[in-house]
Amino acid sequence: MSHELARRRFLGLGAALAGAGVLSACGNAGVPGVSTRVHPAPKHATPVSGGRITYLNEKLIDGYQQQATGSWHVAQVWNQIVERLFYYDADGKFRPHLATAFTENDARTEFGLTIRQGVTFSNGERLDAAAVAANLNLLGKGDKQRGIVRSAYFPTGYDTAEAVGDYEVRIRLAKPFGDFIQKLGAWTTVGIVAPATVAASLRDQSDLGKISGTGPFVVESWLPGKEVVLRRRDDYAWPRADAQHEGPARLERVTVQQVIEPSLRAGSLESGQVDIVHYVQPVEEPFVAAGFQLIAPTFFGSVWGLQLRLTAPYLDDIRVRQALTHGIDRREILTTNYPSGAWTEAKSTFNDVVPGTLDLREKFAYDPDLAGRLLDEAGWTGRDHDGYRVRDGAQLSFLIYPSVYITTSQADLQLIAQQWKKIGVRLVIESSDFSTYNAVTAQPNVPLYENHWLAGSPTEMWRWWHSSQGNQFKKPGAELDDLLDRLAQAKSEQTRTEASKAVQRYVIDNAYYIPVHEFRQTWGAADRLRDLRVDGLGLISFYDAWLDA
Repeated sequence: MSHELARRRFLGLGAALAGAGVLSACGNAGVPGVSTRVHPAPKHATPVSGGRITYLNEKLIDGYQQQATGSWHVAQVWNQIVERLFYYDADGKFRPHLATAFTENDARTEFGLTIRQGVTFSNGERLDAAAVAANLNLLGKGDKQRGIVRSAYFPTGYDTAEAVGDYEVRIRLAKPFGDFIQKLGAWTTVGIVAPATVAASLRDQSDLGKISGTGPFVVESWLPGKEVVLRRRDDYAWPRADAQHEGPARLERVTVQQVIEPSLRAGSLESGQVDIVHYVQPVEEPFVAAGFQLIAPTFFGSVWGLQLRLTAPYLDDIRVRQALTHGIDRREILTTNYPSGAWTEAKSTFNDVVPGTLDLREKFAYDPDLAGRLLDEAGWTGRDHDGYRVRDGAQLSFLIYPSVYITTSQADLQLIAQQWKKIGVRLVIESSDFSTYNAVTAQPNVPLYENHWLAGSPTEMWRWWHSSQGNQFKKPGAELDDLLDRLAQAKSEQTRTEASKAVQRYVIDNAYYIPVHEFRQTWGAADRLRDLRVDGLGLISFYDAWLDA
């Protein structure tokens, strides 16, 4: 079965997403001046070339080997220098870029790609089928000898890719995976880099200054953990179809600096020292919207919520899990921590723009009386001197580590701790840092783990929760695995959507997952910085951006 991109099934997905509200007005009703996707120039303004901007990011990591990374901080820089075979535009349409067409067999075990011609990497190497096949094989299998891991976004049944012509690639999977093609555009960590970069050591692949991509910017200098200076590539000539111009980027340079403290980022924007900041705090959103651009799009991703570890003490009892679910007052969290009105309650596991997202709010609605009865039934009837429930001398207490990847985590968890105390449950919040977070939160006895991931397709639930994959519940069981296998192996959008709905119902009916609120990426930008764009995956682009004098 052959598909030209203009005619293929993913355009149906894009239409569904647009209809689901990618540019949702209701999500921004309370915030004047919020842009969900782009800040266009006035009709009379003419874009100009040149100029330099400073962009404050919360975190700049020390190593950029792409399979070993995956944070939003990395993505916003990586997206300027490395491109993907496919991408999601701001309207939710899945589009071609470095690939122009694809084929797939009925079993969804063999795929073909046609590669765009006339593209080069920043080191001068040509983009062709051999280069793409080398990238896919490293992404799909990794390289143990070099210490390079495989991409978590690729299915475990990945077999091999080979060039079958100068610009034709054949891909084989050992097991069916219905939306494999979508995985080639699902996140920045499936980007295509130069053959020399693919062949490099782990150390050199981790060195951002040695990465050669096809993007509109190149790395001029890099101070790990401090600053990245991006310079436009003068010979760039293959922009994505959603771009507003052709040729090189308009901005001459983008200096990205690490500033961890949110108030310092906002203060620098207010004083005019910088042009754009990432992660505007919710309490700062009304101020930013009043005097600057507030860019706060929803995107293809999960809501912010809590995954429950069934291997941790007390969480093997569904009554306890359900009590925790009904003990969270989501409206209070939004009113207290997100006063701008741009943030909305979770309906299920995904942001509402993802096709097939159900409205299951009645299953996890705030009901402290019900939560109390459930805990009583579970035998947690005693109370200690602090008011927390006890049973057989043990306190009903749970530990969580706030995410180091988002800045709203701590405030949300602190309010949940107050809400759970009302039903007699203690939430212990302990800190970690970027170097330890992934290790400490992966332990089976850590009962709660935050979820706020990108989801280019519903099969991300298979990657998160299947016992052969991320297995975040740690002990989900054969029934959930079967539902997730059906999701991963679905051969059509309709069957994939229905399988997704079944998984959503299962994890919420069984209180494996507690949805709280939808998750957004936020930026504040000076009004003079025009034509900033954010795609359907919540990734900002500086390609069209320019400075209005």
